[in-house]
Amino acid sequence: MGNVDEVPQLTQITDGTKDNQYESDDNEHGYSHFTRGDIKQIKRYAEEILQHERSTIQVKSDGTVIITPHPRQLPNEILARIIHHVDEATLPHYIITEGRQPDQQRDLHTCTLVNRQFYAIANPLLWQEPVFDVDTMHLQQWLDGLAATEQSLGNHVKKLQLDNATCTDIQLLLLMTHVRHLETLSIENLNFTNEFSPITSTGLQHLPRYCSQLTSLKLFNIHLSDATIRAIGQHCRRLCQLTVHANVGLSDDLLAALANCPLQQIALSYDATEGMLTEKMVMDMTRFQDLTHLDLTLFEPSSLIMTIANNKITTGVPWPHLKYLSLDLCEDIDDATLICFIKAHPHLQEIRLKDAIALTDASLAAMAVSLCDLRGCIFTRMNGISSRGARQWIQNCQRLERVQFRQCDQIKATDILETLDDDNSDYLRLDEHDIVKIRSA
Repeated sequence: MGNVDEVPQLTQITDGTKDNQYESDDNEHGYSHFTRGDIKQIKRYAEEILQHERSTIQVKSDGTVIITPHPRQLPNEILARIIHHVDEATLPHYIITEGRQPDQQRDLHTCTLVNRQFYAIANPLLWQEPVFDVDTMHLQQWLDGLAATEQSLGNHVKKLQLDNATCTDIQLLLLMTHVRHLETLSIENLNFTNEFSPITSTGLQHLPRYCSQLTSLKLFNIHLSDATIRAIGQHCRRLCQLTVHANVGLSDDLLAALANCPLQQIALSYDATEGMLTEKMVMDMTRFQDLTHLDLTLFEPSSLIMTIANNKITTGVPWPHLKYLSLDLCEDIDDATLICFIKAHPHLQEIRLKDAIALTDASLAAMAVSLCDLRGCIFTRMNGISSRGARQWIQNCQRLERVQFRQCDQIKATDILETLDDDNSDYLRLDEHDIVKIRSA
C-alpha cells in the first residue's frame, strides 16, 4: 500500500519528506482517508477525481492515503455576476429608490469576507456607492479610515447621496479630496429639521475642482452662489444631468454658466413659491442641442418654453432629441402653441402637463398623429379635454402604455372604459392592460 506504483494514474510530487503527494482533479469529493488494503477503492477514486477538481493525494509512510480537495476558483466573470446580483435592489417593485440600501451594503460587505477572490471583486463594488447612517459620526469614521489607509479606496467611489443630517460643510470639503472619480452626486438640505446645520455653497464651490468627472448632479434646497455655478461650468465638462430644487430664486445666469456642459437632462423646481421663467433662461436652454429631458416645476410663464422653441424652428429645432417634457402652470398654453411644438419634437415619449386649461381634444388628436413613440402621459386639471376625445386619442396612440388624468373636470372613467370604477372621479389611472381593453372595445 505504501508503494506509489499501486496508483499509476497519479503524478508524484517530491517534497523531500517521507510522505509522497500527488495531484489530481476533483470537485465533488471531500476530504478522503484510505488505509492499507483499500487499493482498488483508491484506484477507482483516483480515476474519478483526476477528471475533476484539483486535489492533493498524500501517501503516508504507514500506508495511509489522504486525499484533500482544493476548491477551484470560479471564473471572475461568473463571480462578478453573482456579486452584482447581491447588489441589486430587493425592495418591492412599488417602492422607487435611486440609491443603494443599507441591507445591500451589508450583503456586499459579507461577500468581501468569503475569501480573497470574493474580496477582490466585491470590495470595489462595495466602495462604489457607500451608504451612511443618519449620523455625521458614521461619515467621520469613514473619512478617518480613508485618511489612515495607503490604498486609494476613495477612487472606487462613483455615487454618493448626502444630506445635512449625515454630512457637514467641513466633512464635504474633506470628502471631495478622496473621491476624485465621483460620477453621480446628490446633496439635500433636509427642510423638516432644525437640528442640523445646512450644507452651503462655501463647501460646495470647491467640489467641481476635485470631482471633475461628475456626470449627474442633484441639489435640493441648497443656495447656489455665482461662484459655485461658475465652478461647475468650468470644471465639470462631462455633466449630463442637472437637478436643482430651490427654496430661493435661481440666477438668470445659471444655465449660461453651464454652457460648456453637455447637458441632456435638466430639472429645475421650486419648493413652494413660484419662480419666474425668463426669456434669457429659455434661450440659454436652447443651446443644449442634446437635451432629452426637460422638467420645470413652479415656473411661470411655462408657455415661454414652447413659444421660444417654436420661433426658432425656422433656424433649426432647439431640442431634436427631446423625449421627456414636464411643465406645470400651463394656463397660457393653447392648442396652436402645443401642436406646433409637438410637430417639431416627434420623439417625445413622455408628456406631463399641469393646469393646461386652454387645451382641448384638438391637442390630443395632434399627439396621436405626430408622436408615434408616445408611451406615457399625466394630465392634471386639463379641463378642456373630454372623455370622448381622450378615448379616441388612446385608441389612436399605438404605443401608449400608461395614462393618468388628475382632476380633469370632463373626464369620466366609465365613459372611457365601462369596466372602470367611477368612485374616484378626480383621479383616473390607466395601465397597459386597461389601454388594450379600450383599443379592443
